[in-house]
Amino acid sequence: MLRSIGTAAAAAIIASLALPALAQDSFKDLALPEVWQGEKETVFGPMQFDHGMPLRESAEMLYDKLDAYRATELFLWSQPIVSFAIWRDQAREKHENFQNRSTLHVKTYDDRVGVLTINQSSEYFFSFVNTDEDATVIEIPPGIVVGLVTDFWQRGLTDLGVFSLNAGSGGTYVLSGPNTPKDKIPDIKGATVLSSETSNAFILMRFIRIEDQTPVEELQAAVKIYAASEEPGLDLVPGGDKPLQGYPPRDMGYWELLHEVLQEEDTAERDRFMMYIAHTLGIERGKPFEPTEAQQAALMAGLVSGEAAAKTLVFNERLEGVLRKDGWRYILSGALPDAFEHTQRVRDFDMLDPRSRFTYEAITSSPRMGHPVVGKGQSYAGRFEDTDNDRLVGDGQYVMRFASPPPAELFWSVVVYDVESRTLIVNETQNATVGSRATPDLQTNDDGSVDIYVGPTPPPGKESNWVQSVPGRGWFPYVRMYGPGEDWFDEDAYALPQIEKTDW
Repeated sequence: MLRSIGTAAAAAIIASLALPALAQDSFKDLALPEVWQGEKETVFGPMQFDHGMPLRESAEMLYDKLDAYRATELFLWSQPIVSFAIWRDQAREKHENFQNRSTLHVKTYDDRVGVLTINQSSEYFFSFVNTDEDATVIEIPPGIVVGLVTDFWQRGLTDLGVFSLNAGSGGTYVLSGPNTPKDKIPDIKGATVLSSETSNAFILMRFIRIEDQTPVEELQAAVKIYAASEEPGLDLVPGGDKPLQGYPPRDMGYWELLHEVLQEEDTAERDRFMMYIAHTLGIERGKPFEPTEAQQAALMAGLVSGEAAAKTLVFNERLEGVLRKDGWRYILSGALPDAFEHTQRVRDFDMLDPRSRFTYEAITSSPRMGHPVVGKGQSYAGRFEDTDNDRLVGDGQYVMRFASPPPAELFWSVVVYDVESRTLIVNETQNATVGSRATPDLQTNDDGSVDIYVGPTPPPGKESNWVQSVPGRGWFPYVRMYGPGEDWFDEDAYALPQIEKTDW
């Protein structure tokens, strides 16, 4: 084009497009940054600089602390998948015949005592499934079944049973994952299709007998969980009074678990930066876990710091969206983006602190756990201090006076958990619960109020409303409502009690 219009014209066009020439002395107007010389205080500690460059010793110190800080974030990020990994591995270790799609029947105190914030008011049936080779079919009978399906990052895929879209009428579900062969995903008329973003997934069911409803045994016998290419059935494994450790280890075993479970899963787009951090610390897909001494030191420092951060997120909540007027905290539901909910996603980001907080203290989620409505879903609230703002300790005696029982259409309970394990408190009575289903001889006061006591010894004549605490160990309560009533959603209409020190 320029050749066709002539050399002089082309030169004129180029001149008209050129930027104005800098004045000869304009560089003198540029203010260069001050040279870092000597000591600078950083979040990593004091560092020494020479003509702007870190001295070798300062650089090595920074790398060590940076790796430990990154390991801390890696711990917080990995909470949901490691919690599932240890629970599944424990089930396989304690039950040789617990395989892909087996269903473990959790019935007794010993069966459930090591699982994160489990309750004692219903029997549990749970399965871990892998969909890489075949889709999984789930058949749920009509009746009072309260269940859910999640992926391995604890994102809730659906509710099962009374709180599902089928509202207790039963239903069939087809669950596939990112690597399920297309010809292994059946087209079943009327079935709900579930697509997990992880190869592994989790299925949980609770069967609840209310008055003249179908007995638990009949409901359980009608459930089917099976590979799509196989005959319908249920591989039921009895719990056998074998406690399962659901809380992750506090040594290098934590990172070994993370490395192992990451081998089973594709990397999600949202996690690629975190996978880079894992790579710098010796945790990488397709490679053995052989961390150097420096990496081991960073991982162990991050493990302690990460758990300290997780404990802080749980017991010193700073996000207002999950705090109730009565001082209790919503465990899942609440105002987004502060509250943990089943998708772990809001408009501009995926959750980190709310997810870390919830999956450190608890496990599993579903749409109706994160977004309960009147009569449908589960609502949970926790409290971590008494009326003097002191922590709840096993040596003390406490009372919670409910002005009226928590509003729930199915049942309510108050469950006491151990701070360090986040599991049912391990006491001599083998009971951690007072509630409408768990306590047949629950005592109610003349005015309709209910007193619940926690202490190392029972209040005279109030044993049925008492949970035994353990001296030397901290504890915290959850209030649970299955099918929360209308008053629960109005914080001015229904308030949970304070936890008061007492002496009986």
